[in-house]
Amino acid sequence: MTKDKIILPGDQVSTSEELLPGEGTFEEDGIIRAARVGTYYVDEKHRRAIIKPLTSIPVELKKGDIVLAQVNSVRSNMVIAEVIHVIGKNRMITGDTNGTLRVSEISKGYVKDPSTEYAPGDIIRAKITQVRPSVQLATKDRDLGVIKAICTKCRYSLNKKENYLNCDNCGNKERRKTAIDYGEYDIKKF
Repeated sequence: MTKDKIILPGDQVSTSEELLPGEGTFEEDGIIRAARVGTYYVDEKHRRAIIKPLTSIPVELKKGDIVLAQVNSVRSNMVIAEVIHVIGKNRMITGDTNGTLRVSEISKGYVKDPSTEYAPGDIIRAKITQVRPSVQLATKDRDLGVIKAICTKCRYSLNKKENYLNCDNCGNKERRKTAIDYGEYDIKKF
């Protein structure tokens, strides 16, 4: 089969004697068939039949993914945040996007109250530690934490000044568990 020919679901692409079924394919009675619309190619290294999709596939969250999430609520022992983007992917997320950040996963040091580290509306960079049965997040590393915060009093953006965040609008000073590159991350590029 040629690479440029469009393959439809159910089309035969190979046999199980020649190749193994790979991404976008399945085996049925010794015949390898396409599971999606796309173009056919062979992974020579692993001897697998592959169907590359014609359109990009929505991103499914995986353990170890670095994500951006927006804090929705802060409770006494956890933070609830909605995952809005997977770093390095340019597609929407499929499946459950509500994540939980337990107090023990916020920082390497002891955190008594999550509200001293995060506030609703904060944009955080986090690592996914679990996907099922629920999405669990962690921000213990230096490059993880708040990358954009807004003032809890007037809702203006906070700027980092030494060890605290300062609101240039109302003068309010707040503390957060910030990522090492707080304020430098271009939030518009995703």
